[in-house]
Amino acid sequence: MNFEPIIAPTDLRDYAKAQGWMLLKEAAKDRLYVMSHPRFGGRQIVFPMDTTAPDYAEAISLMVEKIAAMEQRAPDAVFKSLMEVGDDAVAFRVTSHRPEERYLPLSFAAEMVAGVQQLLLASACTVLKPKAHHPRLSRSEAQQFLETARFRHTQPGSFVLNVSCPVQAMDVQAPLLPDEFEAPFVRRATLTLQRSLRELVSAIETDSLDGLIESLKKSEAPLLSSNFCEALTRFEDESLKNSVDIGITWAASIPRPANEPAVSVVRVQHDYFSRIEEVRRELRSDERHVEDVFIGTVERLDGEMGEDGRRSGEVILSLLLPEGEQVRSRTSLNAEQYAKADQAHMTEGTYVKVAGKLHPGRQPRQLSELRAFDLIQR
Repeated sequence: MNFEPIIAPTDLRDYAKAQGWMLLKEAAKDRLYVMSHPRFGGRQIVFPMDTTAPDYAEAISLMVEKIAAMEQRAPDAVFKSLMEVGDDAVAFRVTSHRPEERYLPLSFAAEMVAGVQQLLLASACTVLKPKAHHPRLSRSEAQQFLETARFRHTQPGSFVLNVSCPVQAMDVQAPLLPDEFEAPFVRRATLTLQRSLRELVSAIETDSLDGLIESLKKSEAPLLSSNFCEALTRFEDESLKNSVDIGITWAASIPRPANEPAVSVVRVQHDYFSRIEEVRRELRSDERHVEDVFIGTVERLDGEMGEDGRRSGEVILSLLLPEGEQVRSRTSLNAEQYAKADQAHMTEGTYVKVAGKLHPGRQPRQLSELRAFDLIQR
């Protein structure tokens, strides 16, 4: 593999420092990085400071193999860590009670991606202005944070969604929470995600959800929001009865948070999802049904054929709320409405306009009392 255009020498240095290697500064005069480690006796790693060095690619390749052997890891795993040395990486690993499963429902995979996006947006909004519920997640800084995040390769042997967030990607000033330290915005957002997750899971496991909810409602700067809880519920699939392990690997290019291991993993077991939904509802105690005209798209058709040869029944819609939030909803259509939904689903650039009552609760939310269902073409 040609490492020259991929791995910078400073990235390899920062990675090694994060693993406990110490820099011999005197070697800099020879344009070399020389590093030693107390665990490995007299062994050293040596590589050029300049990418223009004639043997740079060969030296970096040798260093990757050498470090992999000492860490008892595969070279590809070390290479992946080097590629993310400036990123806070978040991994979402789905496990099912049915280990024989070799697939995930495509609809659930799409819902997971949406959940990741919502988690990142909710965490960024909490950094900017902590609230028990964010009316909208469309703040420009939060959207910018989402745009800087990158989808990484998945891992073999399990269903893993890897997301990396470059810690120096944004220059945004935001007020500090009482126990926070000065750090780049991206690091504060990923740290908020981790702390929120840990606090929520801990409250479930110690049977102290009531106390957590009460403290969040009283707090002027709550760490946890209803948006965050809703995002987590999108990682559940009822048919799989799955759990999810969320692991954060801190960027090695800046100091990691105090008292945090290099990789922090929190497990959300399947039976926790219903409790998380309870917290979400409590933090949105003012949530009521909305009667309005909504614009949206048809995401799924689950109707059945009737005796008259026409389909009718349940559909899943993605609706845009007046305040800018997008939600999934479930409703039942008659044969005429279902035919329009089918046309919208199969025709690019076609939307639906639906008038009805959207009930509060977990997505997909119930949409009832339909007064109109029409097509809108772009």
